[in-house]
Amino acid sequence: MLEITQNLVRKAYEVEDKALSSYLNAMRILRLYGMELEHFESIVKKVLIDTLIHKEFMSTLLRTYEEVAKKEKEILKEVEELKPSAVEKSLIVKVLKEHLTIESEMIELYRELAKTIQHQVFRDLAEALARNEEEHHKIIKDLIG
Repeated sequence: MLEITQNLVRKAYEVEDKALSSYLNAMRILRLYGMELEHFESIVKKVLIDTLIHKEFMSTLLRTYEEVAKKEKEILKEVEELKPSAVEKSLIVKVLKEHLTIESEMIELYRELAKTIQHQVFRDLAEALARNEEEHHKIIKDLIG
């Protein structure tokens, strides 16, 4: 499944890269023909910036998937091997309670970020990250009772 996703992300990156080149090439050709591009340029510039953002997201997402694929088995194995004692369990609860504070900070940070970011794609990502942190917060809260 991870490999399929990586292939799709790689393909999306390639398509975004092709789109970026195509838009820039179209602008060059139209300028060569001396066409007035003011209105067209303002529209295309927004699309160009969004396309660049998409391309860079795909690049980052691909690197992230590759890194997760390398580390996922190792981390899961470590977690499975943990057999905490009663004392360690109480310490884990204490650490998780402290982590709730961190999760709350992240929720607020991502919400604030979503309010201040100019590009919609980044705003949507920040809002999605805030929702994901809310899920973490709920899971941890349910876990420690």
